[in-house]
Amino acid sequence: MLGVMWLSLLPWGFVLLGLLPLWLFPRQASLYPGLVFLLAALMLAAAASLYARVPLGPQARFFWVLGLGLMSSAMAVAASRDLAQIPEDLAVVASVASLMGACAFLMGLFFLLRREVPSLPPATQMGFRHEGGVLSHTALQALAPSLEALSAVRPVTLLLLHTRADQPGAELVQYLRQPDMVFQLGPGQFLIVLQGSNLEGAQVVFRRIRQNLAIRAYGVLPLQGISVQQALAQLEGELQHYYLTQH
Repeated sequence: MLGVMWLSLLPWGFVLLGLLPLWLFPRQASLYPGLVFLLAALMLAAAASLYARVPLGPQARFFWVLGLGLMSSAMAVAASRDLAQIPEDLAVVASVASLMGACAFLMGLFFLLRREVPSLPPATQMGFRHEGGVLSHTALQALAPSLEALSAVRPVTLLLLHTRADQPGAELVQYLRQPDMVFQLGPGQFLIVLQGSNLEGAQVVFRRIRQNLAIRAYGVLPLQGISVQQALAQLEGELQHYYLTQH
């Protein structure tokens, strides 16, 4: 695949290619709406250039830059059509470039979802406030759609813990990996989201935590085919059943 520098320059080459008719055919008297299409082409090229630096897999990044670059070329051809007297047959290039751009963008999405799906970034990078690495219930609600989408292509396991009421959540963070998240649902109630871990991996994490902290009850459930809210309700129901059977 192309290097980042050359990949970031690729969309601008598409824009110049689409504007080439301006130097080959006589100009139109009117500048509208050609300048609007030209502005759209420049903005798409700038977005594609920035995508070249996005921390995605190389295949997804390449196809997304290619797709946006082709779309910027289509806008540039549309600008040339309104700014210069070009043949109608040449204007068809815009629709072809748009179609190819959409196909390239879909290819990038395919590689992203099937082969190169990254974990969610740390909470600090997403702008969520936390205390010692522990997120709030509000953050869980905001991240639920992303977690549900992630669970469709890679394992996501939920581990609900009931500890003593004064248990600091920050102590849980040290027993987790970097992509895993801890949410405090209430006093002594924590939900751990394990990214890329199945049930066996969750059991390993739980044993590591139980060896160092006092755990009153716990529940574990893979997030697959259900929403975060449904999974949380099921886990809380299991823990309530556990308490009833113990008394």
